[in-house]
Amino acid sequence: MSVEHASSSAAALSRRAGYALAATVAATGSATDADGAVVYSGIQNISISQFNYQTLKIDGDNNVDIVLKNYVFTQGNYQGGTVSFAPGAVAGFAANGLNYASALNAGVTIDQSSLGGFAFSMAYGAKNPSAQFNNAVNKYLGFAFPIGSELHYSWIRVSVNQAAGTFVIHDWAWENQADVPIMTGAGGLGDFNVDGVVNGADFLVWQRSFGDTYDAADLEDWKSAFGNGVAAATTVAAVPEPGALGLLAAGAGGLEILRRRHGRRKSS
Repeated sequence: MSVEHASSSAAALSRRAGYALAATVAATGSATDADGAVVYSGIQNISISQFNYQTLKIDGDNNVDIVLKNYVFTQGNYQGGTVSFAPGAVAGFAANGLNYASALNAGVTIDQSSLGGFAFSMAYGAKNPSAQFNNAVNKYLGFAFPIGSELHYSWIRVSVNQAAGTFVIHDWAWENQADVPIMTGAGGLGDFNVDGVVNGADFLVWQRSFGDTYDAADLEDWKSAFGNGVAAATTVAAVPEPGALGLLAAGAGGLEILRRRHGRRKSS
């Protein structure tokens, strides 16, 4: 299943588009040029069934930016993914010859220094002992994807239970200015000051701009996301990936061949 950038409602997306500007006005009393703008998906809660995968078109064009996988092998359940186009990569690390994605809390900076490999493990029980998503609830996956020759940073909030074989993509956001870092959780539900953490500082921003940028619906967003524990909603099932197990079995070499064949994505 391929999912483009989408929001649960046009009104909600319109409200959240003004988060960064409203935070600046509340803090300084005037609007200034921002380094960039965080674009938020809205709550999605996409459940990836076992043996399946999910592609995401983060910026809403025709290019798949990242593939997230929920597979089953003879040695157990596996969750992981690939960033589709070079020089994109996940925020992660290498250990004992394997690439892993980092399970991040809200408010962590995603930039060039945080990036690891493009193919990554999230959870595989004892087979991938350094994996950080074996039992992860509302954790963030950071990554960078290219538009043309320029990198854009993004986060995805997920919950994974390796033993149970469950993988839910809650929401995501991306920075629409090239090479501008993003904070995990920034621009998400209730994050009015775009610092990645939903707390009392966001309530102050809401209070100062109530009736102008924000309304009662935004306050409900803040309540539900306080502490970045956003409430779950109805999930959407993913579809199977043809030949998925064979591709993964090919290992990093097979993935690199596929990646070279796809080449660098084009700008829209």
